[in-house]
Amino acid sequence: MENSIRMIVLTGGPCAGKTTVLKALQEEFAGKAVFVPEVATMLLANGFPVPGKDMERSEEWQACLQTAILPLQRTIEDAYVQMAKSKKAKIVICDRGILDGAAYASGGVSEFCGKNGLTVETELARYDAVIHLESLAAVCPEKYGQTNNEARFEPLERAQQLEQAIKEAWMGHSHQTIIDGKRGIDGKIAQVIGIVKFVLSKKEEKYES
Repeated sequence: MENSIRMIVLTGGPCAGKTTVLKALQEEFAGKAVFVPEVATMLLANGFPVPGKDMERSEEWQACLQTAILPLQRTIEDAYVQMAKSKKAKIVICDRGILDGAAYASGGVSEFCGKNGLTVETELARYDAVIHLESLAAVCPEKYGQTNNEARFEPLERAQQLEQAIKEAWMGHSHQTIIDGKRGIDGKIAQVIGIVKFVLSKKEEKYES
């Protein structure tokens, strides 16, 4: 990435408050950031078959979805970097990143990268920081629901598995921050805004913690 433009991944398991946090970030950093939409949600909301609605969920279906996501994820991120340049924005905030796909591979990051001709180091280095919002499925399962994302369909047990797998997928990033899922949404927003401001403050130099 251009040294003057930083890229942050906002990730986490299902029902982690990501949508609400992103809305707050869009208000806080209007004119300073561009926001890459979640590719899986784009596909599922625009014609890709949805389990429980169009067909039964299967490993074959999951493999098809991940095959569709990866090239689009990379291309749309690159396009948003170009958008940031044109708008003179300083930061690109991604609703999930490339290594989120590893959460859906039985062998995790190594299997995902090997199958897709990727290297872990290169994909981690693509992003300046990773912010992981813990899912309610893991910390408050009784509050886990499907109210914030119409494309979400994971049952509780599957959501808990994804929460851990996504966390592990990004574990190798030197600037991964895990935000406690038991925090109130206002606390989560404040912490995420603080991290983004810190990354922005480092925009002209090598990012350091």
